[in-house]
Amino acid sequence: MTQNSKIYAPNVYLFAYHLCKPLESESISPEEFAKLWQKCNEILQTKLAVGTAFNGSYLPKKEEPAGWRVNLINKQVVGGRNSLAFAKDISHDNQQISVKGFAQPLRIDDSYALGLQIRVPEKVNNIKTPAVDVSIFKEFNPDNCLLPDFVQSYFGQTLLLTAWLSVEQNQAAREDSQFLKKLAQQCLEKFIYGQNLPTFYRQGKLFGSPILEYGNPSRQDTECHIIVWFFNSSATDEIWDETRYSDLVELFLFRNKIIRAYQDTRKTYLVTREEYKQIELDIDATFKYLQHDEPHQRHLKGAGLKEEELQHLERKTIEMPPRAVNYARLLMDLEFRQNTIAINAKNYQDKLNQISLDLKSSKKYSDSDRDLSFLELFSQETCPQFEEQIKADLGYFKHGTGLLDKAMEAIRGVVAIEEAYRDAKLEVTIQAVGLGLGVAGVVAGSSPYLIKQDPPNQFIALPFLKVGINSFALVLLISIGAGVVVWGLVMLGANSKNLLGKFKNLLGKNKQLPPQ
Repeated sequence: MTQNSKIYAPNVYLFAYHLCKPLESESISPEEFAKLWQKCNEILQTKLAVGTAFNGSYLPKKEEPAGWRVNLINKQVVGGRNSLAFAKDISHDNQQISVKGFAQPLRIDDSYALGLQIRVPEKVNNIKTPAVDVSIFKEFNPDNCLLPDFVQSYFGQTLLLTAWLSVEQNQAAREDSQFLKKLAQQCLEKFIYGQNLPTFYRQGKLFGSPILEYGNPSRQDTECHIIVWFFNSSATDEIWDETRYSDLVELFLFRNKIIRAYQDTRKTYLVTREEYKQIELDIDATFKYLQHDEPHQRHLKGAGLKEEELQHLERKTIEMPPRAVNYARLLMDLEFRQNTIAINAKNYQDKLNQISLDLKSSKKYSDSDRDLSFLELFSQETCPQFEEQIKADLGYFKHGTGLLDKAMEAIRGVVAIEEAYRDAKLEVTIQAVGLGLGVAGVVAGSSPYLIKQDPPNQFIALPFLKVGINSFALVLLISIGAGVVVWGLVMLGANSKNLLGKFKNLLGKNKQLPPQ
């Protein structure tokens, strides 16, 4: 154990965010809304064993007062905050160490927020506490109870680890540019047990002190967001005490809402991409199915669609509209998440602007103390990247809507043409049958004048048969024969006209062909 592994007054802050009312697109049980407070109770009572919990002291939802930011507890005031305080003594590294903290349940706008702090205080009974080894962080997170897998907050969470650097550590940081990164890595290795550590993301300064961030915003569905902040300036401590904690509670809320919305778009993107691919395949398969007979062969045969082909197309006209609606909903969901990101990105930047104005109003801080570039990177670079990605996704997938519309229009057109063609054939057939029946009736009515029936119903000898036939049967045969002949002539004439038209069309196309 080296002196450089000792830190002073280490703190862990958990900022976790959850639903406080159901979303329109999701069905959530009422018990789900109290889940964050239940998890906090488990951390306090079971994991940290500090013998305290909310136990109904937070306000029921029905009694929550109106307002943007509402404290949901009114039990004890700690550091100017309505919160549930706790304390315990632990033995660590052959030292008796006093551990203190608080739990603060809030409602901010339409979300619940939990602020949980666990710390070794700077002083106990006005006596400065000794530095402790970085391994103290494992005492703050027993069984990884502060990690996302246990907390399970809807909008995610941010963990902030802070500690004061000694004079020797500040000197080491000036001499070795990697010293603070190595020290932060040690803190994380002690804080997280038996799990992969989040990847290093970036390093900078905030309120004049070095700060390191872990967990890429684009991958925080699999990586925990942790910030390690080393205090080495009195200005940092003063700014932090001047209600900057409250500002970060809101700032991290907007950040986690943005990341949750972006993660949702990635899930929707995968579903939409698969649906878009399937739409293309189904449309191609539909028209290839109709082309198994060459179009010119079908044209010359004078044949329309087969019955199974027509039924196939009619099924598609029924299946495609609901599919188009579902596809449109997927695009609407992407647009909704895009708007969510834009709204919360604005809220995030507005909060930063407010912090900046507050700091500028105080003349005692230097420009480096007021520098917020570490926090501004998220709203100025990360959020625009998210929005551009969703914009590109929408631009690509919106072609699927046009593809579906055109396919439905084409299929409806083919079905309409086929039905009109069949209706026309049916009309010609009905006319031919009617005309044939009419002629048969006329012939039957004229038979007394054509066939001599004296006596009635006599058998008439037919010249081409050796038998006679009843006069009534002869009349019936003649009338039926006349009707069939007329029906055949009408149908032949209609088909000849149709074939002649098709022949002329074909001849016209051949004339347009270039000479070989």
